[in-house]
Amino acid sequence: MCKLWIVTGFFLIGTTFAGANIVFQSDRDGKSDIYVMNDDGSNIRRLTDTRLAKGLPAWSPDGRQIAFDMDLNSENHLRPQQIDIFIINADGTGERNLTQHPALDTSKCWSPDGTHLVFSSTRDGNWELHRMEIATREVRQLTRLGFASAPDWSPDGRYIAFEHEGSEGRHIYIMNADGKNIRPLLRRLRKGRFGTSIMVSSFAKWSPDGKYILYSEQEFLGNKWAADSILIVNVRTRYLKVLDTPKGWKINEVCWADDGDAVLFAGVPKGSGNIYKIYKYRLSTGEITNLTPHPSDNWGMDWTPHNSLSVSASEKIATQWARLKAGFQDVLIPAISD
Repeated sequence: MCKLWIVTGFFLIGTTFAGANIVFQSDRDGKSDIYVMNDDGSNIRRLTDTRLAKGLPAWSPDGRQIAFDMDLNSENHLRPQQIDIFIINADGTGERNLTQHPALDTSKCWSPDGTHLVFSSTRDGNWELHRMEIATREVRQLTRLGFASAPDWSPDGRYIAFEHEGSEGRHIYIMNADGKNIRPLLRRLRKGRFGTSIMVSSFAKWSPDGKYILYSEQEFLGNKWAADSILIVNVRTRYLKVLDTPKGWKINEVCWADDGDAVLFAGVPKGSGNIYKIYKYRLSTGEITNLTPHPSDNWGMDWTPHNSLSVSASEKIATQWARLKAGFQDVLIPAISD
């Protein structure tokens, strides 16, 4: 079961938060709040402190703000009543409500220039994607598909990846930033290993250079969970790689890590119940490290924005992604294609 509201499928830098690369949600203090931590899991600090359920934090492109969801009428993130999208400063101050609508507004992402948000909302009765200009609060509906959620904007601002659910399960789709030219990420939708199983693809994330998309995949046989995977797809060639994660693990959200050799995922080891932790997966070695060993749910993470990494950001990112892409020469091979 996904850990996001009802949608089954939910620093910086400055002197105060130097080193705070990861923002995430946790119930470690008895309720769902927003936290930040260093990229090794140390120095955890809480940014929000109200009884209401909060989740799905996302850094602004400049790293100065964090957008998140908050249910105005419920303390239980699994039983939402009215979810609005809020923004706070990276130090937890300056909270403001952006959407102020009686529908459920959630699963948001920032435009690369920080002027717009795209989010999923039930404003027309279905989960559809909407685009908001932050300065004016003007909202325009982008999709009319029956179900569209969890958008992620490409770094060049041209495209949006998102989840679309139809008769063949839930899969990752791409559209132009204006909502036009909707098409599946893969040329052929992936089928389950068990013949009649249903595939649920979630949490698509563009790589900082816009050439790859990372996402998680759940497989269900009837109503029974069967398997989870993490995939990386080359957007141009459509070749994909399924990461070598331990069998039997439940895997939910995923995101890229800016050190150029890792991704983060929220997961539950086999036989460990339903308490999610945030793990770092080293692409070069397959090593998995638990960043949140605290006995609580921790998930909904987002890594430091790619453009806010100090004065030498461009040089640092170029070096990191040169190293990462060199590894992909071996990872994204035609032997595993769509």
